[in-house]
Amino acid sequence: MGLPSASASMSQPDAPFVFSSECPRGNASSWSAFFAGVFEIGGEASALTSCDGQFTGLATANHVLSQSSCPSLRLARSDATIAHDPLDVFVLRLQLSGRLAARIGESGVEAHEGDLIFLDMKQPLDLTLAAGDSDAADVTLWIPRRKLLAAMSRADALHGFVVAGASPAGALIGGCLRLLAEQAKTISAEQMDALCDGVVALIAKALAPELARLGRAESRSHASLVIIRRHIDQRLTQPGLNADSLAKRFGLSRASLYRLFEPVGGVAGYIRQARLDRAYQELMASENDGRRIGPIAFSLGFRNVSAFNRLFKARYGVSPREARENIRHFAPPIPAPASALPASSAAQDRNALAYWLALIGAPRAK
Repeated sequence: MGLPSASASMSQPDAPFVFSSECPRGNASSWSAFFAGVFEIGGEASALTSCDGQFTGLATANHVLSQSSCPSLRLARSDATIAHDPLDVFVLRLQLSGRLAARIGESGVEAHEGDLIFLDMKQPLDLTLAAGDSDAADVTLWIPRRKLLAAMSRADALHGFVVAGASPAGALIGGCLRLLAEQAKTISAEQMDALCDGVVALIAKALAPELARLGRAESRSHASLVIIRRHIDQRLTQPGLNADSLAKRFGLSRASLYRLFEPVGGVAGYIRQARLDRAYQELMASENDGRRIGPIAFSLGFRNVSAFNRLFKARYGVSPREARENIRHFAPPIPAPASALPASSAAQDRNALAYWLALIGAPRAK
């Protein structure tokens, strides 16, 4: 099982773009460089110097499919990293070997061989990969948030959600990911997108009952930053979304709410950033190609188009009109503008994971 080599991809213009990284013995810095803008990385020195590791990814305009094997490592994504390098994607990781321990807020979960774990890259996390007799290995599908939210109403509850490999849903979804990786060496970009969309649809159907149960339990739990951010992300089009309404909804004082959101730029700052990210997704969606920019901005709470244009350009480096024009000419492999990449990916390296994760939220124009 494995993804194709880079040379195979280059001989097929319609094939997904293949990128990879190797971590030779004693060269742990290559992992740090490859994951820059995605994870803060660390690990036990003895493990990093005695084991080889590798990462191979397959990218289209809409998805990234990856496989990796590595020694014991720690991968973290803090509020500071999220604010500096926003990545609007979900992760579906199938643990092929070894063990993954995840710290999600105050909770800890584990994924063992055959298990699946979902991660939201807009939420803080701390992962520890523990190798056993062999390196920790995985197959991972990186999914744009807009695709997951379009398929299921409870996608916000997926962060840190583990599906046992022995369960019917886990066996079915895991089997699909294994087969997708096996077929990758002969697949086209169009076929890969279609199959990945099918996996997302399968997830929505297979996990709906369990996620509904979690939603009912969560509604009875205490307010936390993760829960309130999920609430915000689901209500970005509501004009009354502000600190006052949030404090009332979750039974918090304004001072408590402000302290809770201080690590992510404040309440108003988080809402504005989330609305800009959603506006970007709306503008880039091929089905909205003929929709005017003004109505998109107004629907997300921006009262003035000129102010929206200034905020958009400050965040993405281009105006909304320029961003839309750029995507009309999209064709992988794509040289991304610096404004489209996480801030730490200054080299714009197409062999780095952050490069592709910054792009998959924008679908290919038809």
